Amino acid sequence: MGTYRIARRLAVNPAAEVFLARRTGAGGVESPVVLERLLPAVARDVPFVDLFLGSARTSATLAHENVLRVIEAGLSGGEQPCRVLEFVDGEQLGALLAARARGLVIGLREMCFIVLQVAEGLASLHQARACNRGLHPSHVWLSRGGEVKLVDTGGASRSDPPYLTPEQARGRPADVRGDVFRLGLLLYELLAGRPLFAGSPPQAIHHIGAFDERSLEPLPGCPPSLWVMLLQSFAADPEARIRSARVFADTLRSFLVERQLVVDHLDLAHLFARAFPARRSLLEAGGVVHGEELSLMERTPPRPPVMPHIVRMDPVMARRRVPMGPPPVLYPVEPPPPPDAALEEAGEEVLETPRRRASVPPQEFQARLFDEALMLTGGGAQVAPLLIRLTRRCVARLGGGNGEEELAVLAARTLVLAARLETPRRFVLPSLARVRMLVDGCLEVGELLSTVLLAGRDSGPPEGCAARALLCAAAFVAQVQSARPGVAESARVLGRLREDPRLASSALEALAAELGVSVMPPGVKVGGAAAQ
Repeated sequence: MGTYRIARRLAVNPAAEVFLARRTGAGGVESPVVLERLLPAVARDVPFVDLFLGSARTSATLAHENVLRVIEAGLSGGEQPCRVLEFVDGEQLGALLAARARGLVIGLREMCFIVLQVAEGLASLHQARACNRGLHPSHVWLSRGGEVKLVDTGGASRSDPPYLTPEQARGRPADVRGDVFRLGLLLYELLAGRPLFAGSPPQAIHHIGAFDERSLEPLPGCPPSLWVMLLQSFAADPEARIRSARVFADTLRSFLVERQLVVDHLDLAHLFARAFPARRSLLEAGGVVHGEELSLMERTPPRPPVMPHIVRMDPVMARRRVPMGPPPVLYPVEPPPPPDAALEEAGEEVLETPRRRASVPPQEFQARLFDEALMLTGGGAQVAPLLIRLTRRCVARLGGGNGEEELAVLAARTLVLAARLETPRRFVLPSLARVRMLVDGCLEVGELLSTVLLAGRDSGPPEGCAARALLCAAAFVAQVQSARPGVAESARVLGRLREDPRLASSALEALAAELGVSVMPPGVKVGGAAAQ
């Protein structure tokens, strides 16, 4: 592999530093390249590094005019992951967006053409790999000659506000439709001269998590057909979005044709000259010259540890009572067998297979571990999607925030797994002792479940939206014992639950509304006391 001499730093993105460097070839001839080096904190994330370095393999088989070619990738002498990219004499899209925010006038056709070229490159990457996972202005280069090049992240990318998706802000995995959302964000920022989500990172994350595209006012001067496309691209619900970057590109191209907006790379070259009139070529620009030399070496992947194979339990074994003791520790060494049909239909509640990552918060890792355990166990865990959905929606209907929703959902997963270990064939409210075995080290979940399970039947409803929603949803599922209860059965069970003084009437009303059955009339007496 090659040796490179760093000339100057060009930019920093959420995951890496980007440098202009030179490579010495045959006969001592130097050629310019762009060298990308992961930041130390990111370089400790092993799965991320694997994807980052693996981009060189994909680039060898993928040739697209809108994708920046990865020449090679490896480790520098300091064991830092690096990639070498083809040199583009230009600026990152972020610089053009900053100029637009300062008042640079950009024609509608140039805006659409830039995003169209990004979408074309993104569509080619999606075809070669699952997703780009984190389209960001620092991943797009606009050259002096009007070319638009997308950096192939290899599937490894870190997005930061304001380029997160609603599903990421809510702690859920994103797929290719997340990149479609970001295409819409780029086009919106070019049209509006400002990002859709502004403010400090905590504020932006809050706005993204609560985002509803239907509340947006059309941008002045934006044609109606283009505005409709924008709303479809950054719909808060991934199912309502434009389904792929290919469809996005085709739709945007059709808009340009219908409007007879003729544009090509020469127009972008003129735009570049207007945006950066005093800019010299990167090869001529002055600045601090590092002179640091890097020699890249191939990375030897670590040998995977030998771990026990997991075998799916057969139906006969599934009916036997699980012996008391701590829950099993799962070490999947190959893709798990297909989950139960009821879990496949869970939609948003079933998360991706967990991967051990240093950056995953303990609660999120625990939620993913419980999901994996539930998919493998079956039995009484078939009601998990229903309990999780009812808990999440009831917390929302009671006015709880995103933090309360996620805490209640994690507690619901814990309840199902604890019940599965205690009574395999059906869902019951487990003992507090069994639950505490699973929440060791997770204080908030333990406190919530103690509130739900500790008090006696004669006590009143617990405090807090999360506890009330979880107790009500769990009591309903324990009574109905079905992953898909009918309306008549749901109404019958809710009628019985109205006599339980621990179940708040507001939570029962939220549950009834979610199930589509008649709600409890206001002022009904529950267990001899007024409804809470």
